[in-house]
Amino acid sequence: MNAGGTTFWVALLVAVSLACGSTWLFLSPAASAETVKEQAKPAEQAATASELGTAVVAETAADEVEADVTFSFAKEVVRFADGDYLEQDDLFRLTCRDKDRGALWEREMDAPILSAVKVDANDDGPQEFLLVDSRQGIGLDPGGLPIPGFAIRPNAPITSFALVDYEGDGRERYLFGLADGRILNHRNLGEPTPGWRHTSKGAAIQVIAHLRTGRKDYLCTVDEAGMVMLLKRNGQRRVRTPVQLHRTSGQRVVAFDIRSDITGSTIISRNADGAVESRKFGDGIPLPASAAEVQLLITEEARAFPAAQEP
Repeated sequence: MNAGGTTFWVALLVAVSLACGSTWLFLSPAASAETVKEQAKPAEQAATASELGTAVVAETAADEVEADVTFSFAKEVVRFADGDYLEQDDLFRLTCRDKDRGALWEREMDAPILSAVKVDANDDGPQEFLLVDSRQGIGLDPGGLPIPGFAIRPNAPITSFALVDYEGDGRERYLFGLADGRILNHRNLGEPTPGWRHTSKGAAIQVIAHLRTGRKDYLCTVDEAGMVMLLKRNGQRRVRTPVQLHRTSGQRVVAFDIRSDITGSTIISRNADGAVESRKFGDGIPLPASAAEVQLLITEEARAFPAAQEP
């Protein structure tokens, strides 16, 4: 019993000693420093993670700012007879340049340019600009500044445009084909042309062209339904033609081979499969186009889509 009691007291004494030693180590300055360090590690790790997170956010934000940078690319859309030309970028901004690529003026448009012409609109010598997109026709002076009152803004989208000078004497007419089948006729500084009496057939006008055969002339129009009309100068029908093209939306390009009379003259276009056909205004029968007729159409397509011809 004494032996057993002695063993018990020895074990108790050892346990107490170990506990005291641990307490002393814990309370000592060195131990406290180590403990503080150990306790500080999670905080330091959290701070480091926070800094890294902030850096990642900042870097991501920088990437997003850089991603928001918009690049615009300008393409030639119209070239004038004097060598000046227009470029338009994907923000619809037009830049007029001379033949040496020097910028002459800039202008914001509402949509891609449909057409642009130079005319002596006020008969003072220098030529003014008429710019046409799907929403408007705007007149600018030779320096690119808007001409007060020279603005045509129809209540339907503009789908085609033609500049017509019947006698070649500088008295131009500006013909605007609209999405609702109407054709507007303006002159000079944008005022409506008196006596114009065109009647809409309801389909968007895709083509307006002035044709002269012998002593007579015609305004030829083509709409989305493929209907071909031959009109007088006042917009009313001059003569009927059996020519009927295929129905298609958007822009349509045609060419003409004009002879001594309208019945023997031909209209050249692509059919629904893309093949080039010619039709005489007299009978309207579609025939495979000759090599010369194909070249006429290709030339017109190059004028209509100048950007597509760039290498």
